Amino acid sequence: MSIVKLIGIAVLGVIIVQLLRSSKPEFATLATIATGVVMLIVLVNSLSSVIVAFQGIIDKSGLPNSLFTLVLKIIGIGYLTEYSASICEDAGCASLGSKIQLGGKLVIFGLSIGIITNLIDVVSKISIG
Repeated sequence: MSIVKLIGIAVLGVIIVQLLRSSKPEFATLATIATGVVMLIVLVNSLSSVIVAFQGIIDKSGLPNSLFTLVLKIIGIGYLTEYSASICEDAGCASLGSKIQLGGKLVIFGLSIGIITNLIDVVSKISIG
């Protein structure tokens, strides 16, 4: 990922949002969201090599793929929750953003039970063997 590309998208988005705020304020929030989506797409595309490397680590460790899936889900939920909460805050609904963050934390907590279960299984296999 080129950070210059990401910064360029952000600066262009800020300029568009500022222009819209003075002429068509109702579209400024939509432009903010659109800029964020474009940035998110660029970031996700650049993460494919990291995911492949992470999969290689899981394969070498002998841990179940379900653990890999859970970790990626938790990371994704964390990022999407933060992004959604930021959109709410940009739109002037910070209280809704706080509720989204709480919901994300609860979902992450629920998914973490699966990771704890997998780790207990791995530790118990090590101590038995």
